[in-house]
Amino acid sequence: MTTRHRKRKNLFGGRSREHLLLGGIGFLLGGVFLWLAMRNVNLADIKTTLRQVDVEWLAAGVALYLLSIGVRCLRWGILLRATGRVKWRHAAEALVTGYAVNFVLPGRVGELFRADYAHRVFKLSRLTSFGTIIVERVYDGIFLVCALWISVVWILFMRFAFAATSWIFTVGAVSTSLFGAALIFILLSQRIDLRKFGIGDAIAVRWDRLVEGMSSVLRGNTATVALCSIGVLALEALALASIVRCFAISLSIPETLMLLSLAALSTLVPTAPGFVGTYQLVFGHVFQIFGYPQTIGVIAATAIQIFCFGIVTIIGGLLLVSRSGIMVWRSNKLIHPDGS
Repeated sequence: MTTRHRKRKNLFGGRSREHLLLGGIGFLLGGVFLWLAMRNVNLADIKTTLRQVDVEWLAAGVALYLLSIGVRCLRWGILLRATGRVKWRHAAEALVTGYAVNFVLPGRVGELFRADYAHRVFKLSRLTSFGTIIVERVYDGIFLVCALWISVVWILFMRFAFAATSWIFTVGAVSTSLFGAALIFILLSQRIDLRKFGIGDAIAVRWDRLVEGMSSVLRGNTATVALCSIGVLALEALALASIVRCFAISLSIPETLMLLSLAALSTLVPTAPGFVGTYQLVFGHVFQIFGYPQTIGVIAATAIQIFCFGIVTIIGGLLLVSRSGIMVWRSNKLIHPDGS
């Protein structure tokens, strides 16, 4: 075995160990969070709540969530098309399958899978694709942080019941620092030439590809991507409010924004598949803060995981299967062009 092959093997093995470690941490944290969320939940209350579910509100919430996925596909397509010729349907296919992997596997490996899938389907560099995904996540994070602080100020100004919130301010401060630094990194990345620091060309080329993806938002797309991000936030807030409404609870606008922001930001830590445990803990605590039954918060989180995340996972799985079938068919056509 050559040295080059050994390096590839070691690199692959190292990445595998990292993914396993993240996955293990995700499962562990998910289990701990789920226990913390469920320890005060009464089984009888769960049964009573489920008997009162309004299916129409639930269906409306799922439809709004799927619409937000559509806007996400549009936004990512805009970023990808700034780096090369990419079909809209291919961008949507890669995004949905990546989300499906995120919901099935721990540690948010779906983002890496999406970049790899994009490379296989429309031959775009994995690093360039990943650069556009970084832009997506930073935009999401910035608007979520803004929504969180708006909801906090709104609630404090209106003097609503708002007890035991030190952890919310901590999440807000950490997230603000994290996404603020990420935004600065994106803006300054174009000015960084690794070759000036004596970095080898092999690494510098990879850096250039990553920067190409991150700079896609600066090629006349800043306002459009921002509008799409606001649209995603609004649709997901409406979806969340609708799903909670199916359990006979009407969240106010600031309550909805706070719950959505905290639930989304909680996924920054290594999580179990489908954010199991993480979502239940956040929903339960936030519901308790606003004076709603903690049990309904846990059930609402589970409903989102089953119906919203579950449907996207099914669609992503079907797309993967169909894509595999297409690749097999094309391979057979190349081997047997006459159909024999």
